[in-house]
Amino acid sequence: MAEFFLQELKTVMVNENALDNPLNVLKENCLTIQNLSYDCVHTRNNAGEVYGATEPVILEFTVRVNAPHHARQFYTKAMLNEYSDFSVLFNVQWGTNSRMSSYEDGFVANGYVVHLEEDYHSAKSEDGLDQQMLLNVKILVRSLTYFGRDRNLKSAFIQ
Repeated sequence: MAEFFLQELKTVMVNENALDNPLNVLKENCLTIQNLSYDCVHTRNNAGEVYGATEPVILEFTVRVNAPHHARQFYTKAMLNEYSDFSVLFNVQWGTNSRMSSYEDGFVANGYVVHLEEDYHSAKSEDGLDQQMLLNVKILVRSLTYFGRDRNLKSAFIQ
């Protein structure tokens, strides 16, 4: 039972577009998401068709940073002021080779890093090491692409 619990993470984030081959994602490249929030709303007419501009969407999440180079990726993207891809995957399970064996669904957010805030804790983890840094990230979203286990896709471009 304990082994199954360790092999499953509820929500992870990867600093790349995982649409091409989500099962090729390595566990070491994933960050555990502590919390996540965003609100994407379209205006629809009576026929249900989307029209008009979409309100700006801010994707806000907190990740547990495992290594300094993971945090550096966010700071580099913020300094370059270029849009980047961020993949969020839900109910991920890992195989024996540290590659993703399955996931429930997820989305890829394409956008700009607009805010970063670090948060440190002095508590000890189960193995006696200092707990990792938490990084609060806000992304101004340019587009969202939702995908499921069966490779079904739905994209929303934010104007």
